[in-house]
Amino acid sequence: MAAAIDYAHTCRALADRLSGYHDRIDHTISPRDEMFRGDLPDYLGVSHSAVAQVAHAMSVCGRTSLPRILDFACGHGRVLRALRAAFPDAELTACDLDRDGVEFCAERFGAVPVYSDPDPGRISLDGEFDLIWVGSLLTHLDVGGCRAFLELFRAHLAPGGLLVFSSHGRNAVDRWPANDERAQAIVADFEREGFGYRDHPGVSGYGTSAFTAAWIADRLAPWTDLMLVGYVERGLADHQDVVAVLKTDVHHRQNDLLLT
Repeated sequence: MAAAIDYAHTCRALADRLSGYHDRIDHTISPRDEMFRGDLPDYLGVSHSAVAQVAHAMSVCGRTSLPRILDFACGHGRVLRALRAAFPDAELTACDLDRDGVEFCAERFGAVPVYSDPDPGRISLDGEFDLIWVGSLLTHLDVGGCRAFLELFRAHLAPGGLLVFSSHGRNAVDRWPANDERAQAIVADFEREGFGYRDHPGVSGYGTSAFTAAWIADRLAPWTDLMLVGYVERGLADHQDVVAVLKTDVHHRQNDLLLT
């Protein structure tokens, strides 16, 4: 078994690593970045909350470094720029359907470019990653899509690696307008079944989803090499929930995560 986690040492090391990282963030914004609406502090608020959630998951697991990082659905690097600043020695991989976004991340942040595909079986990822960050992707997929992409991430997560992804939970759906029939149909399924989804108008296979903490815990339960280590409501930009999963055998003899 690995040595027990020294939380005090881990937290000090993470604090040292993250000290001043805000000042190291590249503020260059692509003119084609659809996530940027002219308010840089608001834009970077998402970046900072993502790094905070990654650091939170790392502290639970005793990790102080992440040699290989995948930002899946990277866009034009809203979160990737912060990961580059926080983990300057990491090898970054940027993956998205938006080829312009992938190319921007490769040029600006030194990321390995990977073009995504709606079919996860057609996505060529190289090797395993110590962190897979997935911001607001599962929020757009139906049950089958969520399952298929979770299988992809599981296959490319290194032993001891972290998968951290966002979702629409109970707080997010509570903010949706009561007069929006589509949104309320998702909410009704969410409250009844733990998962709700509807396509975007005029689109097939891509829309809006929401799921409960219990639902995602049940989906992860059959995979005994994945341990749910965190669920933070409103963890991403005070809106989406954040789920953290560790690649480890949940049935190992002794749970070092509980030792101090």
